[in-house]
Formats: sequence, structure tokens, C-alpha cells
Amino acid sequence: MTLFSMCQAGLAERGISIDETSDFGAAEARMTAIGKTSFTPMLSSEFNDLSKDRAVWLILQRDGTDIGGVAARLDTLWTERLTEFWARSYRRLYDGSGVLDGSRNCDEITGDVVYMGEFFIAKSARGSRNLLSLYTHLLFAYCALRWQPDWLYAFVRADDVRLGYASEYGFTRQYPGAHTWKTRPAGRAEGEYLVALPSEDLARMAQFFRMRPSCLLGVDSLKSVE
Repeated sequence: MTLFSMCQAGLAERGISIDETSDFGAAEARMTAIGKTSFTPMLSSEFNDLSKDRAVWLILQRDGTDIGGVAARLDTLWTERLTEFWARSYRRLYDGSGVLDGSRNCDEITGDVVYMGEFFIAKSARGSRNLLSLYTHLLFAYCALRWQPDWLYAFVRADDVRLGYASEYGFTRQYPGAHTWKTRPAGRAEGEYLVALPSEDLARMAQFFRMRPSCLLGVDSLKSVE
């Protein structure tokens, strides 16, 4: 709760608020209106009936105007490996156009897991490293408070991982080659990393930032934010 409040206050200092919604169709329309050109099927309302209790969009607003957003979904994976879940889901979501060989290097990700995706910031609002960090850490804290997950994870392009985005977002685990495609569908990059945050790391992170709040934010400069 303290971490969530710290991030919320940091965003408010920059004139930014968060609008929470489980209306995925409306959220996608809002993101399209600010420049997002595509959505992956994993969190799309076109491909999924997403329960309001297990999925959410957090939309960034400045002075009541949308400037960005990110979506999250809770899945329970106790008896099925994460890579098996992807392979089964992708056969349906990509309608056979993508065939996945899943690496087993992330088999430790089990239990109640939160997948995060569709992260987008409007071009006019890009350029702040602090904004990225505050937004993703707020999302982590939100998910922890709402769902108490064992893990949070996302996919990041390999080039962005090398540029330090995964660390800036706050993920403590990085798995190269989590997706190896036999047939890669349109819209998916070769060499994506799975990046993750286990609940125990999030708890330690929250405690550390509570004791050392100045360490939450680094240098507020980026040449570009994609």
C-alpha cells in the first residue's frame, strides 16, 4: 500500500492520474484514439471474454486526457506449465498462424500469475524515465493489493531489454528465448524476453523503497520511449 501511494503521489506531482477500467473494448478504443495501432490477442476483447474480477486496464491521464495505458490479467497455473499454457492458447489466438516451441527456462513461474501487456504511452507524453518507473511500479503494487499473485510477468523485445527497459520497469528476472517460434505470427518479435517479478522480490522492493524513497527514481532522461 505504501509503494502504491508513493507511485500515485509521484504521478500526481506530474499532473497525472490513473483511471481504472475493466471495459476492455472501451479501453482499446481509447488507446487507439491516442495512437496505439495494434493489440495482441492475449489481452484483446476480440479474442477473450475477460472477467472483470480477473482483468483490468490502468489508463494514464493528464488533466483528464488519456496519455497511456497498460492491461493486466490474472491466470491460475498450478497443474499446467506456463509454456504449455502459451502453446495451447496461441493455437487458438493465432488460428494456426503461429506455432510455438516454449523454452522451459521459466518453469519456476507457477501459481497465481499476472500477465501484463499492451503498455503504450502517447508520443506527446514520452521521454520521462521517471514516468515509466512510477507507472509500472504502481501497476505491480495494484496487482499485489488486488490479487496477491505469486508472479507478475510480461514480454519485452530483446533490443529494449538490452537498453535497460526491463530493469527500469522493475522486473528482477529476465529469461531470453522464452518464445522460440516454429512459425512466427505477424506482430510478434523474434527473441522476445520474458521478464518477471516474484512476489517475494516485490515485497522486498516495496520495503526498500519505503525506507529509501529517493532510490525509486533514477535519472529522468531517455533519448526515446517506444
